[in-house]
Amino acid sequence: MRVLLFALFLSTPVFAAAPLDLAPLKKWFARQEEFRSMAADFMQTRALRVLRDPVATPGKMWFTSAGALRWELGTPPKTIVVRKGADTLIINPAKKTAERQPAEGEPGGRPGMGSMMRFPLAKDFADFQRQFEVLALATEAGRTKVELAPRDPQTRKFMKAMKLEFDPVSGHLHAFEMGFRDGSSMRNEFSNVRVNQKLDRALFDYDLTGYEVKDARK
Repeated sequence: MRVLLFALFLSTPVFAAAPLDLAPLKKWFARQEEFRSMAADFMQTRALRVLRDPVATPGKMWFTSAGALRWELGTPPKTIVVRKGADTLIINPAKKTAERQPAEGEPGGRPGMGSMMRFPLAKDFADFQRQFEVLALATEAGRTKVELAPRDPQTRKFMKAMKLEFDPVSGHLHAFEMGFRDGSSMRNEFSNVRVNQKLDRALFDYDLTGYEVKDARK
């Protein structure tokens, strides 16, 4: 009887899960190649285990295909991230302090800030696949939602998963969310997205006169 059951098991086909259709992701990355600049407003919502209710903070961001980035959180800004060239500045205007980080570095004690500095997430779809594993993907009413896991072992130590919401046709990013190992999360929802508008170069400069500047690389 056992031999019969074993033989039956061996003869029963095992069906693997169907591979995810990554066409919306490929289409979205193709649209990104057409963007020379982007500006947007956003609402950042942070959920912490020590807080009963999530905290929502408005912000603004500007980005160019040349790699320049400005990210302001708060009104007036409490934190400003400026990337231009090889370095990234993390600025606290109220305290008159700034920290200089390598463009690919991650500031200690500030989960998620590294992802802002690396915006966009990847230079193309192939680079995206090298960095992330796609866990789930669904498209509904013109909006694609993707859940990702970072492949980098060091990143996986503090980041559990990342979620993206975007329009594959227009290429607009609606939201991205990061879930961390400590149970906290950070979600950014974008609005008033403008692409390929001329941006003032002064946006990516910051006068640090009178600031205490630390270099994280030393």
